[in-house]
Amino acid sequence: MSGSVLKSLSVPASPLDRVSEVIERAGGISNDGGMRNISLIRDSSVYSVDLLKFFLVGDKQSNPFVEGGDQIIVPPLSEKQKMGIFGEVGMPSEFEFVQGDSLSTLIRFGQGFLASAYLDSVEIARFDNAGKKLDRFFLNLESWRSILKTRDPLPNDIPLQVGDRVYVRILPTWNKDQYVIISGEVLYPGKYAIVETKDRLADLIRRCGGFTDDASIPDIEFIRQQESQKTDLEMERLYRIPYTEMSEFEKRYFQSRVREKRGVMAIDVHKAITDMSSDQNITLYNKDSIIVPTKKNYINVQGRVNNPGNIVFNPNWTYMDYINQAGGFGYRADMNETFVAKSKGEIFLARDNKYKLEPGDVILVPPEKEVSFTEVFTQIVATVSQLVTIFGVVYTIVRMK
Repeated sequence: MSGSVLKSLSVPASPLDRVSEVIERAGGISNDGGMRNISLIRDSSVYSVDLLKFFLVGDKQSNPFVEGGDQIIVPPLSEKQKMGIFGEVGMPSEFEFVQGDSLSTLIRFGQGFLASAYLDSVEIARFDNAGKKLDRFFLNLESWRSILKTRDPLPNDIPLQVGDRVYVRILPTWNKDQYVIISGEVLYPGKYAIVETKDRLADLIRRCGGFTDDASIPDIEFIRQQESQKTDLEMERLYRIPYTEMSEFEKRYFQSRVREKRGVMAIDVHKAITDMSSDQNITLYNKDSIIVPTKKNYINVQGRVNNPGNIVFNPNWTYMDYINQAGGFGYRADMNETFVAKSKGEIFLARDNKYKLEPGDVILVPPEKEVSFTEVFTQIVATVSQLVTIFGVVYTIVRMK
């Protein structure tokens, strides 16, 4: 054994051993060794060994049995001696090139075509020796679809050259892996295959067995992945700016977008499943997500109250009843700015009563705005100045009398 192997030495072997087994006894091929242009020297004859063809295609003639006295030389692998196949094949990759390789050799190395392969127009790209001119030509290989099942000669099988690249495109009509995910309070949550632009929301609800008794239908979240992945160029710009350097408008925009649930669609699910022709029964798209939460039989009271937490829902109570149940307003509570947050994200000023309290709502009592010493001092100075001015005017009028 010699060449690009981990150990150059003589190893014991029998006529039942193949070249690959003898190489393994020498520690295997080194990282810079090639697997295809291996030489087997026997007396005055030289035989070519192609271990890649043996392992990938199963060609036993490319990995012959050894005899006593054989010499095996493993050549180095040249990065320039490559060919490649990409696209709709089982194992797209680059492979070592040897003289005599044909198109069928490369496709077999790539483990044949996938069912999605468009074989009417397989592209072969070839550069000239200077690497400045690119020739592209196309072949119809539809008759090769079952190439791995035959060893017979194939029509249009052409010899390849070093550096050739073969591209197998996907069928234009190929049905990709399209699915949606529904989770939470349904009978059969999970991933469901769909046909885009055909399947609708009500179809999915039916397929997953419908809702459980604990499902909170008004609070269902429908997330469109395609929308959530859209780029917001303004946010990308703001992320690069220190918050202290933003304008007031930029700060408000940044804060609102950071809190935003991206991709959430406002859907009336109850209407979608009761009226199949409704515009709420929307078409499903790949990777849509539907989350069906559990019913919440409580109102959550948080912020500046004395005993914050969840309070059992009472349909006859107002927001003040829940605050009183939570121990009333706490220290420095801003009673006038108390607001109600709905599960869908809407926010209402509590004292306006332009909403209906529902299970799962959150009542939040914010703290009063902190007033700095500078602001207090400024107000005192302004007030004193006004009083001094008024006193001066009154004093002047009295003197004039």
